[in-house]
Amino acid sequence: MKNVKRKIGKLATKLIVIVFVMSSLQATARNPYEFSVYAGGGYSFFIFRPYTETVPIPRSHIEQPSVNHTSSSGASGDLGVGFTGFVAPQVGLHIGLGFGITNIGVKVDSIKAFSPDLIDANGLDFDLYTALFNYRETHRTFCLSIPLMFQFQSQQDNYSWNRRSTVSQSFYAMAGVKLNVLLSKSYESSIKTLRNEAYYPEYNNWAATQTFAGLGNFKGRNANGNIGYIHVLFSFEAGMKWRISDNMFLYTGPFLDFGLNDPTKNSRTLISDYDYINPTDLDLSLMAFSSQTNMMTIGVKVRLAFIKYSNQLSCPQF
Repeated sequence: MKNVKRKIGKLATKLIVIVFVMSSLQATARNPYEFSVYAGGGYSFFIFRPYTETVPIPRSHIEQPSVNHTSSSGASGDLGVGFTGFVAPQVGLHIGLGFGITNIGVKVDSIKAFSPDLIDANGLDFDLYTALFNYRETHRTFCLSIPLMFQFQSQQDNYSWNRRSTVSQSFYAMAGVKLNVLLSKSYESSIKTLRNEAYYPEYNNWAATQTFAGLGNFKGRNANGNIGYIHVLFSFEAGMKWRISDNMFLYTGPFLDFGLNDPTKNSRTLISDYDYINPTDLDLSLMAFSSQTNMMTIGVKVRLAFIKYSNQLSCPQF
């Protein structure tokens, strides 16, 4: 908990510094700035990088799981406000504050793991082969979203501050990072079947029906919980900026968010870490079936911006 508070404290400090710098730029350069409200929605999914090793038969010392057919899909949306301070007619610094939600489902046909050199109740050495079938996850997230981005927009006619511009639209692009502070991050996981098989190399024999010893086929279970604190994403947005009136603009365009870290990483456990003796009593939680997991969202965003001109300068020519 102390580590979480420390991280949030560092984040708050960085945000204060950024706001101070932007305020200073605006005060010294006397450039226009925008206040905006935005809303967006899109399609979210996970990008998995499965372990490349395969489950060995009958014997090896590779302990990473092998995975068969993984997919994910879901929806996301966000709503918030923003502030953009222009340091030049075509360049601005943008900071925002909003709320975001995601709901992503994950499907895995099978996850297989290998645990070598175990000892049974009779003192015999064996290798354990474990398989999960029809594994499912559902992630639901509610977060505080803080975008920190550079904004670029096309230049029209000449590089000047011209309030009388008749140009009604221009191209814009934004790039930077987005910090999602996870206020609520819940998951549900389930499997349909768990199977354990033991191979005894000394006797070149398999044991797969002794359910009293944790070997055989077992019915799956469900689990749920909460995980994660801060999700860091690279964010890119581009589109058109439409002039509605002298002081009002409408931004419309697609966006892409790509997760740079995985908040679920420390909450996942390898199948081989579970005690095979009582598989019916296991809370399987979240399974580690990928060496790296990144979330990606693609969608469309709409932003309504109100520009504030300085007393000395007119607005940039958009």
